[in-house]
Amino acid sequence: MKNKLLYKCTLIVGLMALGSCESYFEPDADDILLEENYIGNTNELYSGYMGIAAKVQTVADQGVFLSELRGDFLEPTDNAPQELWDIYNHTISEDNSFADPSGYYDVINNANNYIRKAFEYKESNPDAVEDAVFEPLVSGAIRFKVWSYLMLAKLYGEAVYLDQPLTKEEDISKYPVMQFDELIGQLISLMEGGVNGIDGKKVLVWSDLLFPGVSTSAQDLTWNMICPSPSPLLIELYLWNGNYEQVVSLGMSFIYDQGSGRYKLGNDDYNGEWIQFFYRDPITKTRELINIVPFDYQRHQTNHLIDFFSNTEPNKYYLRPTEVAMQRFQQQVRQDGITIGDRYRGEDYTYWRQNGEWVVRKFSRAHETADNIYKNDVHIALYRAGDIHLFIAEALNQMEKFKEAEAFLNDGVQNYLSKNEGNLQYPLDNETYNAAININWGVRRRVDLGPVFPEGLSKDELDTPEKVEEYKKGLDSLLLEETCMESAGEARSYFAMIRMAKRWGDPSMLADRVSAKYPAGKRESIRSLLMQPENWFVDYDLSK
Repeated sequence: MKNKLLYKCTLIVGLMALGSCESYFEPDADDILLEENYIGNTNELYSGYMGIAAKVQTVADQGVFLSELRGDFLEPTDNAPQELWDIYNHTISEDNSFADPSGYYDVINNANNYIRKAFEYKESNPDAVEDAVFEPLVSGAIRFKVWSYLMLAKLYGEAVYLDQPLTKEEDISKYPVMQFDELIGQLISLMEGGVNGIDGKKVLVWSDLLFPGVSTSAQDLTWNMICPSPSPLLIELYLWNGNYEQVVSLGMSFIYDQGSGRYKLGNDDYNGEWIQFFYRDPITKTRELINIVPFDYQRHQTNHLIDFFSNTEPNKYYLRPTEVAMQRFQQQVRQDGITIGDRYRGEDYTYWRQNGEWVVRKFSRAHETADNIYKNDVHIALYRAGDIHLFIAEALNQMEKFKEAEAFLNDGVQNYLSKNEGNLQYPLDNETYNAAININWGVRRRVDLGPVFPEGLSKDELDTPEKVEEYKKGLDSLLLEETCMESAGEARSYFAMIRMAKRWGDPSMLADRVSAKYPAGKRESIRSLLMQPENWFVDYDLSK
């Protein structure tokens, strides 16, 4: 008992020292952790893990800019450098720093090295750290690696797959490249099979480790949120892989959360309350947020979201919302049937008029006053409850569970249960789950929007396979439209376009949406380019 207490006290002191250090979470992007004494003691086991998280910080905003500029939400301003214009125009050169994938490979390389060194340390010091702590640390490193590879797949369509750390001198281009579908399968295998008997599904609750006996709700540390959680990561992988039953099963269990129903979409965050997820302290506002990349200006941890989106000095105002994206919000119908737009996710929330220009506001509401405008330390969400609901709805649609899919999209579980009493269908026939999530409001009802359904068809008249497929594709299109609003600026919607265009073998599901943001004289050339699936991804020569 004395040794365990000493161990916990040492750990607390060590992590507190790390947290107060100005260089913490501020790594050199070129560092590769291959020193012989790396993980030479227990504290280094923790600091090495945080070092991987620091590498994630360096690429967190890159995914936003690369995906949203090539989607339909963002366009460059006259202030923007040529590199951002090239991404927007789908003409990316080899020396475009925004398109360079090396930051993602840094995450992977550090994770690989951490896993190897952690096992070496454990073998040499079997009693230095309990298995209940060691295994989740390795598992978290696996998930950092999987997340980074998933981002490479979605952005570049391929990646060099590495299981061992590289040295600085090694040429990554000499290793074989995995294409998109093969890479997704490999990542699922890594999550489920793991390394040396440790899979990617073990979670370390830092608050339990550092503050034993204090409930998580009272001491819900940001550290608990920095690593992608197993369920959301697997849910997205399964969705890409077409494992729809697993998406639904895992998603329902995750929302249920052992009876807490924490990740439901309910009246806790209705209407304008939802926007707080992006600018409030995640420790005090965690009902929706699942995983974040945290930043802290006082510790020199910053990103470029506010810098590029805000037009208030000293920010640069490189990027702004497109007209077509803003029109999508404006054309929504309210619950009472009146078309007044998406007033809780549209103007004044996702975007607004500032200093005579349209700007992205979603992330900046805590950074608009003179004492905060320059800080550029807004957190970046990796997963939140809205993502899980849209993932479940998308999977249920593919399973032809249309009413159930529409419950998650539209009015929520609450209204579904009342309207279908006596005829509840999977997965909303589970009394245990429903007891915790029966006040779920659904994605659209939560922001006072009316339900939407595929045009021209009724669920009661799907009497041929062709009509079923038509309804399914129509609902997919509605889910895509909803993702474009719910997740605007979060590096979600362009990837959903890719997924659905791949699923239906219909490039127009992506090409029509993206090309609509361009001026009339350029629109058709962009559409023709994007009708070829190989042009959906960033083309980058890995030898560079």
